[in-house]
Amino acid sequence: MLVLGLLHDSGWEPSGWEEPEDDSGRRWDWSWRPPWRPLAWFAVWCWLMALVPIVNDAFGALAGYGVLMLAVALALWRLDRLCARGYWDGLREYKR
Repeated sequence: MLVLGLLHDSGWEPSGWEEPEDDSGRRWDWSWRPPWRPLAWFAVWCWLMALVPIVNDAFGALAGYGVLMLAVALALWRLDRLCARGYWDGLREYKR
């Protein structure tokens, strides 16, 4: 095609490409802290799951089912946020 004859390719290089920084000078921090946020989410989820039979006996099966669905929604929301974090990290890597 005539159009392809007008194009000149100098090779592919992404715009803004920078070499990765050398992390050899990074110090290792051996003080370990527990991941409080995921532990808090898990504690709330366990509390809701333990609350399901109590609500079921006190208010009926529909209310117990509602609490169960709330616990499932909370777990799926946490999973969605966990998976979305990798997506945004990938976008940040792409922008470099």
